[in-house]
Amino acid sequence: MNAFRFPVSLIAALPLSMPALADVELTPFAGFRMGGDFDVRNDTDDSESRVDLKDSLSHGFILNADLQEPGKQVELYVGLQDTTANLSDGLLTETRDSVGVTILQVQFGGLYFPGGNTTGGFVSGVAGVARLDPKPSGLNAHHRASISLGGGYKFPLTEHLRLRLDLRGIYTVLDSGGAIFCSGGCDVRFESNGFLQVEASAGLAVRF
Repeated sequence: MNAFRFPVSLIAALPLSMPALADVELTPFAGFRMGGDFDVRNDTDDSESRVDLKDSLSHGFILNADLQEPGKQVELYVGLQDTTANLSDGLLTETRDSVGVTILQVQFGGLYFPGGNTTGGFVSGVAGVARLDPKPSGLNAHHRASISLGGGYKFPLTEHLRLRLDLRGIYTVLDSGGAIFCSGGCDVRFESNGFLQVEASAGLAVRF
């Protein structure tokens, strides 16, 4: 999948940019992402409308590596959501009131365990970029800054396997006035500074 070329390249370069790391954890996850709405304006008639992103399943992976300081890890989060943007009737055309959207989040930051271990409760903070890719493919994709804050719990199952539960808030920044859902010329523009989503997820962390 083309959307994953950038994350794969980033993972390949990650060991070169992380000094003195200990164990590494890889966590494929599945989740459910909720929320996400923003305002848009149609320049043709100067009308304003709201776009609602449908709640839907999400999936991806999280890569963690221990730092020398106890209870701290660096974290790479890659999450993918296939959803639908529900539009006010006639915003794009007289017949289309929804557009499929794939949202890819690639974010980097850290994880902190107040107990000083790498199991139990934790808080996380990561930031990076979001790619909004509308369907059909003739519409332009957009790249925007994004940030996630959350927390969760890691349950040790075996020496090398852990159950990870996460709850995170994901905020994607929009530049008010920027074009959206375009193909060549564009009359529809963002009228919002961003949108917030909440994701609950679970995954099995393999530690090696």
